[in-house]
Amino acid sequence: MTKSQKWTQTLAQSRQKLTDLLQSLTPEQWQTQIFSEGSTWTVATAVSHIIDAERGMSIQVHKARKGEPTIPEGFDIDRWNAKVQERIGDLSPAELLEKLDATRNKTLEVLNSLSEDEWSMTGRHPSRGIITIEQYYETIAAHDQMHLADVKKGLGIQ
Repeated sequence: MTKSQKWTQTLAQSRQKLTDLLQSLTPEQWQTQIFSEGSTWTVATAVSHIIDAERGMSIQVHKARKGEPTIPEGFDIDRWNAKVQERIGDLSPAELLEKLDATRNKTLEVLNSLSEDEWSMTGRHPSRGIITIEQYYETIAAHDQMHLADVKKGLGIQ
């Protein structure tokens, strides 16, 4: 199995678990507060954040491939995350699910365009520090699962 195949499969599995839950939620559940550290986040906010973070990591992969700095000096991830709704907008659950799919499709396009030697190229991730391009995809998959757990906890789902 190639790295592209491995990470395509891993990303599909992590996303499927998330979308299976999201598709089962009522409109009210989408507005349930799941945590409030700084600003209050609902299920919808968390999904907006997943979309935004994956877009950001895809941009970082693109920059790493070109040998460019991946995040600006002084980047504040907490300040960035606090403004996720401004960047994504106030979308319906259906629109958020569409954006999740569209974002993942673009992620997979880039993933499948990587040459074998590009997987080990590095960039600076805002919370993980210097990581390889392969580790960006690991982070994207883990991010889905982390916020799936947050949503389940916030909704009281086992």
